Amino acid sequence: MTQHRINTGNHPPIKQYPRRLSLATKEEAERLVKKIVDSGIIEESSGPWASPIVLVKKKDVSTRFCVDYRKLNEITIKDSYPLLRIDDTLDALNGSQWFSTSDLKSGYWQVEIQPEDKEKTAFTTVQGLWKFR
Repeated sequence: MTQHRINTGNHPPIKQYPRRLSLATKEEAERLVKKIVDSGIIEESSGPWASPIVLVKKKDVSTRFCVDYRKLNEITIKDSYPLLRIDDTLDALNGSQWFSTSDLKSGYWQVEIQPEDKEKTAFTTVQGLWKFR
């Protein structure tokens, strides 16, 4: 199974504080955090890393729980291997008869994170500090 690596080299941990939320947004955040905890996706953290959360309204008026990892992304060392060229990929598909797609619910929570990098996924809420399992 693939495990995601967050290579920050020797950069010191980044700690951001929770953003100010309205009462209604705060209650929605608490509900979503409880749901994600109950699903076994996140757990409490006590590490030095912390990113703020962002709640985004979806088209169907439900709320998407997001973490603002822009500061973490800035210090993450990018992989050096090249992505496949789209024209080469399309050439490889030439003559194929069957195609399929896959749509995973909350797909960005489907890839496991290497144990030594899990604390870098920590995020802050008014309820505390959490990290992805």
